[in-house]
Amino acid sequence: MMANNLPSHEVEIYSVEEKVSKDFSTYDALIIGTPTHHAEPAEFLINYIDGLPIHRLKIPTFVFNTKGLASCHTNRILAKKLLSKNLVTIYEADYIAPASDGILFLPDVPPVNRFFKFEKEIEAKVLRDCTQFLEQVELQKDKVSAKLPSVRLSTLINFPNKFLSQFIKVSIHLHEEDCIKCNLCMNKCPYKAIDKNEEGFPVVIKPKCTNCYRCIHQCPKQALGIRKNKKHSKLLKY
Repeated sequence: MMANNLPSHEVEIYSVEEKVSKDFSTYDALIIGTPTHHAEPAEFLINYIDGLPIHRLKIPTFVFNTKGLASCHTNRILAKKLLSKNLVTIYEADYIAPASDGILFLPDVPPVNRFFKFEKEIEAKVLRDCTQFLEQVELQKDKVSAKLPSVRLSTLINFPNKFLSQFIKVSIHLHEEDCIKCNLCMNKCPYKAIDKNEEGFPVVIKPKCTNCYRCIHQCPKQALGIRKNKKHSKLLKY
């Protein structure tokens, strides 16, 4: 969506999960996004940034996140991490999006069905953010100044959830009768937290699992879920 809103610019899109090694010093600007996982940026993105070199020149950057309820300090954490690599945040945004956990745990009825969809007029918001970001890039052409996202009260309110998520792991169950052993869950897991047993069925390596639930939403046969005896009727569409 962002790329489509930048028609007069040459835009390249990369997935950090593919560990693309790029020299960003040749770019005029960057847009870096993350899902919000337990009130923080996704761990695989942080690991990717840790492996980047420190760029000689400051590169203006737009950071954004997608959130189900509250993103808390997700953008602030991401911006501070990027700043250590001279990728300087000058614009930020967050977008309400379908929640990978909310869809599994909550019924699709008002008012909680807000976790099942994007916020209203999201395309207009993305266009506005892209436009304003480009304006800031032009204004800071000679001197790039960091604008760290502000401290948010929601971080304090969400602290119990964030704290508990570090210690509580939800079990992911397999319905063997539905599994076609396609290995999609194993190949798509960003944390390499899924292996397969001698019979070829997927097995979740619990210490590596962060409960992002991508494996559940990616499964073409709904063979994975957080319920032991019932398949999920509502899933994200990738």
